[in-house]
Amino acid sequence: MSQFLDQLKHLGKSVSDLFKKEEKRPIRMKELTNLIIANPESKKKTKTLLGLVFNFYVLKLGAITLKLETKGKNDDYILELTALDNGETLFSYKSYEDNHSIKDKHLLPEYVHAHLSEI
Repeated sequence: MSQFLDQLKHLGKSVSDLFKKEEKRPIRMKELTNLIIANPESKKKTKTLLGLVFNFYVLKLGAITLKLETKGKNDDYILELTALDNGETLFSYKSYEDNHSIKDKHLLPEYVHAHLSEI
């Protein structure tokens, strides 16, 4: 029984290490935005405030949650994009912050990138 428990602990550690070492792929904010908007699994809410249209998207892929906020009927302007892994921020883009650019690249887990690219 003790040997079985030792093997089980080793297996659990191996699986945990596999997820920690998972490959990541860089993606530009604009590309990620387009993929979120086009994904049929994205949940979209639209609000009109003072005649301005704001769109809010949420896309959950495994442990990753992508949140996007745009302005305009046709998502003309990207206001904010955040990627969360089990509730912890992987990266965040905010258009009003000078140190962020829509051309910036951020790392996403390979499985997320693969899923988004399938559509």
